[in-house]
Amino acid sequence: MTIVLSIQSHVTVGAVGNSAAVFALQRMGVETWGLPTVVLSNDNARAHVAGPALSTDELRAILDAMAGNGVLGRVDALLSGYLTAETGPVVLETAARLKELNPSVLYCCDPVMGDEDKGFYVPPEVRRFFGEEAVGACDVLTPNLFELGALTGARPETLTEVVDAARELVDAGPATVLVTSVACRDLPGDRMHMVAVERDRAVLVSTPLLEAAFDGSGDLTTAVFLANRLGGADLPEALGRTAASVHGVLSVTALLGRQEPALVEGQDLLVDAPAVPAYDL
Repeated sequence: MTIVLSIQSHVTVGAVGNSAAVFALQRMGVETWGLPTVVLSNDNARAHVAGPALSTDELRAILDAMAGNGVLGRVDALLSGYLTAETGPVVLETAARLKELNPSVLYCCDPVMGDEDKGFYVPPEVRRFFGEEAVGACDVLTPNLFELGALTGARPETLTEVVDAARELVDAGPATVLVTSVACRDLPGDRMHMVAVERDRAVLVSTPLLEAAFDGSGDLTTAVFLANRLGGADLPEALGRTAASVHGVLSVTALLGRQEPALVEGQDLLVDAPAVPAYDL
């Protein structure tokens, strides 16, 4: 069985970070071990938030115990999302450690830093970590459009500029860059677009734009894309399936009037939604 170690935030209420990724991956048939960087009551969109961040010593102790029990070598992929400045280096240590045990381990990094409507919501040291260290260490990188600009120092406004910026990141390390939310002046504004780029290929997929804002959609998208790649799907198939599943879950979420992905109600769409057509660029 395929196993993912997912290191990111955990919330008690809601579906962001590991609270989205673990459920989605397991529903898609991928055994997932969630290791939290922070344990919070909920995400920051709510008025009140409480909970601790795990220290580097605590994270390392958990990982050491896993190693001592002989289970780290069973991991097939590492997934990281929301990180603190202190926990970022532990993730890279873990990626190196896993690859020593199994060179085929895939490291998928969601560089959670901010978005277009909120700007940055992590401190500068976390942004530096992603730009200077994580990009060069990961195999799959899944920024949104805002994060793509932050990592490249560009502000892509056309599809060509998005592909060029993503390819700049591919040149820096990851084999695949998935830009999870693309809005450009030369693409239809009534649709949500995603672009996946590898060294010799770029693929576009589009779904109808939902008139709602969601928290945790990027976390869900990364998890679903990773599950599809681990399942053997090539780039267009993985992107088409991911777009269909995420759009399906978010459509259910919108109908229910919620802001965080309605994973339980929409869970069958994670595995059964017909793939959206993907187009080579």
